[in-house]
Amino acid sequence: MLRAAVADGTRVLCATPHALGPTYDVARERAEIAVAALRVAAAEAGIDLDLRLGGEVWYRTDLDALARAGRLPTFSPPGSPPGRRYVLVEFPPTHVPPEASEVLFRLRLEGVTPVIAHPERNPSFWHKPADAVALRTQGALLQVTASALTGGFRDAARDCAKALARAGAIDLIASDCHHADRRPPGLASARKVLERWAGRAVAERATETVPAALLAGAAVPPPA
Repeated sequence: MLRAAVADGTRVLCATPHALGPTYDVARERAEIAVAALRVAAAEAGIDLDLRLGGEVWYRTDLDALARAGRLPTFSPPGSPPGRRYVLVEFPPTHVPPEASEVLFRLRLEGVTPVIAHPERNPSFWHKPADAVALRTQGALLQVTASALTGGFRDAARDCAKALARAGAIDLIASDCHHADRRPPGLASARKVLERWAGRAVAERATETVPAALLAGAAVPPPA
């Protein structure tokens, strides 16, 4: 998968193992060991790729308490100031809980910005993408899966992604790769689709400047 990512033009790849969920909860120490070993293996294989570690946190109503306890696996490096810490949050695949806006608001009060994972794949947003845009207006960021733009998921997901793009509401594109064949890494084709739908500046922001800001613990650049 790393070779495929590099061949597609990826220079930095951030692993986001599932965390703090009822089914999947990869311990941070285990994730750190695995990524360190992968860095060594990549270097020995001559794969020039900067590997980072984040996490994909299951949505739960105590996200603010977890933030206060320092338990959220953020994209940002340790010591990043409040307001410049970012965490990937995954809603249940069937719906968005009704209290989500309040929960994410409390999380932001703790200085952590939620990055909503694959909103285009959630049925709650299929007929009302404006609800995802509203969460973004309130301060969240939206991360869309690359293969949703290119038709790798159902039509409803692609239509929702297109609506978000047309609304200028896509902040990041992620490969969300799980397997070299079934969901491979690679962003180049998705970036071309986003550029066609929303313009070059939006596509560059979603694949270059916003991801860089998250990993650096820096301020997110304003929309193009």
